[in-house]
Amino acid sequence: MTMEQIRHPLRTNVGYFLNKPIGYSREFEIDFPHIFIEPDFHADNLKGTYSFSRTSEGLLLQADLEADIKGQCSRCLEPVMVHVCTKFEELYVFETRMKEELDEEEVPNDGYIELGVPFRDYLLLEMPINTLCQPDCKGICIDCGQNLNAGTCEHNHSVDYS
Repeated sequence: MTMEQIRHPLRTNVGYFLNKPIGYSREFEIDFPHIFIEPDFHADNLKGTYSFSRTSEGLLLQADLEADIKGQCSRCLEPVMVHVCTKFEELYVFETRMKEELDEEEVPNDGYIELGVPFRDYLLLEMPINTLCQPDCKGICIDCGQNLNAGTCEHNHSVDYS
């Protein structure tokens, strides 16, 4: 494995698509036990498939991904792993003129597309707003901050989350 592959594990060479006919496609499989995507995204068990298809405008990316992402319980604030799945499509156009008309990403001049950005964005969009560590999480005491799943404190706890 070269240093470039380690630093950019989701960088994909699409330069050869320029000489392919419309309709040509190629599928890729990924399986990372742990991955870091710049600038701040950690995921475990990132798995899935993605493909690029040559269109008249550029390259159509279609992805079907799943990963475990560290979140935080919205009641007790403890870390919790959340399994998320996403399917999405993105169009990468060949010319700047089309990019301005369509508001799409552009195929980079070097022929490499860094997929970390869309993978990160679409996986994060699937994170639930109210993640729970367990369905019956008791939360924290609003007076002293005690995690009520770990024990009780001397304050009155009459919070009902149902």
